[in-house]
Amino acid sequence: MTDQIKTFCTQLRKEDDSFEYARKMVEENHITREQLLKLVCEDCNLLNSMAVKKCVDYGLFSAQDLIDNGIDRNFVDMLGMESEDVLPDSGYIECIDWKAKEVYFWGIPSSGKTCALGTILAAARGGNVARSMRVEKCQGQLYQIILSQIFKRENFYCILPGRTSVDSNFAIRTVLEDMQGNDHPVTLIDMAGELFCATLWNEQGKTENLKERHKTALEEFENMLVTKKSNNPKYHFFIIEYSEDDKKYRGFDQDVYLEHGLQYLFEKGVLTDANNGLYVIVTKTDLVQRNTPKGMDPNDYLTQCLEMRYPNFLNLLNTYCGRFGMSGGLPIPFDIGEVCFQNLCQVKTERAQRIVEILMEEHHPNVKKKERKGGFRLKWF
Repeated sequence: MTDQIKTFCTQLRKEDDSFEYARKMVEENHITREQLLKLVCEDCNLLNSMAVKKCVDYGLFSAQDLIDNGIDRNFVDMLGMESEDVLPDSGYIECIDWKAKEVYFWGIPSSGKTCALGTILAAARGGNVARSMRVEKCQGQLYQIILSQIFKRENFYCILPGRTSVDSNFAIRTVLEDMQGNDHPVTLIDMAGELFCATLWNEQGKTENLKERHKTALEEFENMLVTKKSNNPKYHFFIIEYSEDDKKYRGFDQDVYLEHGLQYLFEKGVLTDANNGLYVIVTKTDLVQRNTPKGMDPNDYLTQCLEMRYPNFLNLLNTYCGRFGMSGGLPIPFDIGEVCFQNLCQVKTERAQRIVEILMEEHHPNVKKKERKGGFRLKWF
């Protein structure tokens, strides 16, 4: 790839109207139509589906050109379909007052947290690792229903949902039945991404970021996990978005939020009482194979990326697991399937099945783990 093409791709990702930028560059002969087509087909998430549809309508390339160059016809047929904010707003969660394993998902906005949960629900309903999943009447029931309509089943083609409300938290009360017929009551709790960030803003006095809804959400969090916490086993999953290491949100990097969020839970006493698991999920690892240098093992490449970018967060995670006898520690590579044109997806649940297995595992928290020395080793690809 020439420097000119690299510069074009870099700038394209920054543009608010990527189609207009691509059209202008083609018409000013900075890039040819053939080169643009090749770039879109080699990196099918370079442009979103609406921008690709505009390219087709304008005649920069055709729908058949996309198919002939390896793009799935189903994705081409869905061109122009946009993500919608279809998920409901949440009601207030005062506390978890029923007996069930509590599973919390934490991450910054747009880290892939909601899509990961949707794929986990699809895996739980798929019959491969759990025989069945039932959802009981609860605050997060409508959220689960709509999310499950998007991520229906293996190989289903869907439009990824738009952003959830910045102060929406959902508690989905489920019962997972394992292959031996045993029931595992599990409450899946999707915490708003901005709540995760607001813990930092609040402590650092970033009042320009803090709105009344954030203060309400922080109060809600402290009710659930501090002042009115249950004695249920608790598991925490932190979401890292692979390939977005340098993305800032309201002035702070992803690793800053991750480190602060983990330490915030520790300082509030959340990790020391009735906590059984502490995990990190690395989303969008479908891109790892494409990015791995020639001749290098993808597992080594992903391990190297994480150790280089998030060493302190991962070491803290491992330290707390060892200190408090929690399971977890090792990052779990994850993707939701084949994503094309940024918001179209063919659902794949293979990696989500591992999360479902963890949710049904029995854990004995009094047995302390030894802390690992010398980093970790992923083996997935």
